[in-house]
Amino acid sequence: MTPLPEGPPRRTDFHQDLFERSADAHLIIDRGAFVDCNQATVEMLRYRNKEEFLRVHPSALSPKQQPDGRDSREKADEMMALAFEKGSHRFEWDHVRADGEVFPVEVLLTAVPRNDRTLIHVVWRDITARKQLEEHLRHAQKMEAVGRMAGGIAHDFNNLLLVVIGNSDLLASRLQDQPKLVAYVDEIHGAANRAATLVRQLMAFSRRQDVQLRVLDLAEALRDMDGLLHRLLDERYRLDVRVSEGAIRIQTGPGQLEQLIINLLTNARDAMPAGGPITVEVRRFDYSGGSIGVGIELPHGRYALLSVSDSGHGMPPEVVRRAFEPFFTTKEVGRGTGLGLATVYAIARHCGGGAEIQSAEGHGTTVCVYLPLTDEEVATSDHPPYQVHVEHGTESILVVEDEPAVAALVVRVLRTSGYRVLVASDGLHALGVWGVRPHPVDLVLSDVVMPRLGGVDMVRRLRSLGYQGHVLLMSGYANEALTDTTDIGDDVELLEKPFAAAELLEKVRSVLARRSSRHE
Repeated sequence: MTPLPEGPPRRTDFHQDLFERSADAHLIIDRGAFVDCNQATVEMLRYRNKEEFLRVHPSALSPKQQPDGRDSREKADEMMALAFEKGSHRFEWDHVRADGEVFPVEVLLTAVPRNDRTLIHVVWRDITARKQLEEHLRHAQKMEAVGRMAGGIAHDFNNLLLVVIGNSDLLASRLQDQPKLVAYVDEIHGAANRAATLVRQLMAFSRRQDVQLRVLDLAEALRDMDGLLHRLLDERYRLDVRVSEGAIRIQTGPGQLEQLIINLLTNARDAMPAGGPITVEVRRFDYSGGSIGVGIELPHGRYALLSVSDSGHGMPPEVVRRAFEPFFTTKEVGRGTGLGLATVYAIARHCGGGAEIQSAEGHGTTVCVYLPLTDEEVATSDHPPYQVHVEHGTESILVVEDEPAVAALVVRVLRTSGYRVLVASDGLHALGVWGVRPHPVDLVLSDVVMPRLGGVDMVRRLRSLGYQGHVLLMSGYANEALTDTTDIGDDVELLEKPFAAAELLEKVRSVLARRSSRHE
């Protein structure tokens, strides 16, 4: 005889099983005290056993204040009252584990009438991971917003700074016999260069800043920067540089490593106005993968770990969480832009790595930057070292630039050095100038972003009309200029704005010196 199937378990046994097996913490509150809990509660709060936990009063499991600044006891009474009134109430709360760690939970309170009183069934869900993801998303959105802003202003700023820097160079070259006047020009030039540095820091957040990475030895580069690092500090500071033996090869953009290290060292210095020790360390680091810092998932792999430590007052957790945000600063007005650590973060991400801050109030701060290691060989420069005195030329150059002040400066520099120059105000104008040119054009020197017809599309049109000469593009955005240009020649080069007059001449001479088999 086939036995009848068993019926559902008895209701009380079934619900007790759900209560005990749930991954969320389940608790029962009767008359303001815990009377029961499941094993997940014990583990979540890190108590040794259920008996130990049940001896704890509910008020002892909350910090003094909640994230909104309200007193925990006062707010808890309000949440309980809402649960009694509505039957159930869901909200977020900060709790404290047995070891003192504060962590966020989602709370569901349900009022359960029983005989002559009402019990409260409590469910806690640990939402630490969810909160971290939300924080990561907010941080990414802020960085994206700054990137868009940088993309909107960098082009105009670089044009203005180019005019200031270039004309300062020309003026200084004509005042060599008047050193007092040259000193004034040097001040103008220095201020413009500092402004250019701020623009570059803004551009670090822009997607257009993705320049081609080059391989360098981090250990050797840091040793080469030793003099610069010591010049950033005065006698109040003791700099200790520790570099592991052997090559530590990474990939980074031109100038980015120097910018990263200078920002880190400057930040450490400013954290100790009275002076003290600063330690810079570079070593290899094998990472097993996972989340670091704010908003960074660092994959498993081999990294170069660059850390800068100070012995300042340190940062509270709320400052650490925001320290990589652009324009966030705790310094006095006029003492900082809020871009230093944000730039460090952006450069680290651009190189495929990440950054994190280890700090506690009263114990100083260490900023750690993780940069992926590479087995590729260290890159060598494609050009000879920069020289101020550049050979003049007689070639013909078509300058295409929509900003009149920039065009006037470039034309003045080139003509002063012997070049024959044709000028166009944008891409369409350049096509007309090329069509009636009085002599062959050896080089097209063009801005990238222009109204009506941009530089790259203009060169495509010139190629279709028969131009086979050299192309040098000018832009404040490296990858904006060099993206999708293979169809206009594999020797198209870039001159990044802002540039000095001598740098323009050196670049033009370098491009023209590469004689190709193509002729107009």
